Amino acid sequence: MNILLTGGNGFIGRALYPGLIEKEHTVTCMIRKSGTHSSDPERLFNKVAYFDNLNEETGFKPLMSGVDVVVHLAARAHMLLKSEYDMQKEFMDINFLGTRNLAEQAAEQGVKRFVFISSIGVNGKSTKDRGPYTEQDIEKPYNSYTTSKLFAEKALRKIEAETGMEVVIIRPPLVYGPHVKANFLKLLNLVHSGIPLPLARVNNQRSFISINNLVDAICECAVHPAAAGETFLVSDGPPLSTTRLLEKIFEAFDRSPKLFFFPEKIFKIGLMLMRKKNIYDRLWGSLAVDSAWIGKRIGWQPEQTFEQEIKKTVQWYLTGYLKEKDPAHDSSR
Repeated sequence: MNILLTGGNGFIGRALYPGLIEKEHTVTCMIRKSGTHSSDPERLFNKVAYFDNLNEETGFKPLMSGVDVVVHLAARAHMLLKSEYDMQKEFMDINFLGTRNLAEQAAEQGVKRFVFISSIGVNGKSTKDRGPYTEQDIEKPYNSYTTSKLFAEKALRKIEAETGMEVVIIRPPLVYGPHVKANFLKLLNLVHSGIPLPLARVNNQRSFISINNLVDAICECAVHPAAAGETFLVSDGPPLSTTRLLEKIFEAFDRSPKLFFFPEKIFKIGLMLMRKKNIYDRLWGSLAVDSAWIGKRIGWQPEQTFEQEIKKTVQWYLTGYLKEKDPAHDSSR
């Protein structure tokens, strides 16, 4: 099958590309010309197609010749030092209008299926005082990014209804694995530092999905007939508390957990006074999903357990990430 992959040089894309190749698909990676890359894309991917920008004006039709499936990962996710207006505009220009434009041209060129990687944030910010999110819940995006993703989802469903091009939407929670960045990498740094952490007895619930399990789910959604027209929430399985998450990370480092109890209310007040409530939300907040529907509909189940995948992540951290930062680092310490 001929697949056009956008965002192939990102965290998910670099793992998805070899996963698709392993399934014997022919994959073309669509890369923005003016993007910055750590290495030459043509050395990473067998077939590369370049485009100018992901917006409502870009012409994508020349890239769609012979394409059966588009897997759309490319998006604007993080922006620093920009005003709220600028962020809203850029999120909508790229994540909504750019996605709609890409899908419209894909449908015009006869592409059979469009797989869109959205965000669990479309469902909402928190599952505190309620059960896990499901595909049947009313969407409640909570910021410019998640709103732009919901607009894109609705545009795709409209295109699907009007053209017959099949659309599959996947909303993953936090994705982790080798080469992870941002908040999960910060947790790995904290555990590796050996500093005792005041996060014992945190009773929240959070869902995660490893990069390997997500790649497997995307590969299945690209081809399974029953995936057409569906929206799927995906995860590694049962949610974890922050405390249990850290305990499993300590175990993967082959260390005894260094956690102690500190009153949540005091922590919350202190972080709010420092205008760091987002840290409190990440560590004490709940965001859990029920991923049963994808199993019932297309038979997908995560092949790897959280324990297996966190060990792979820690191994990469010790032998890859730290070595890259400090070639003299001894990973046996």
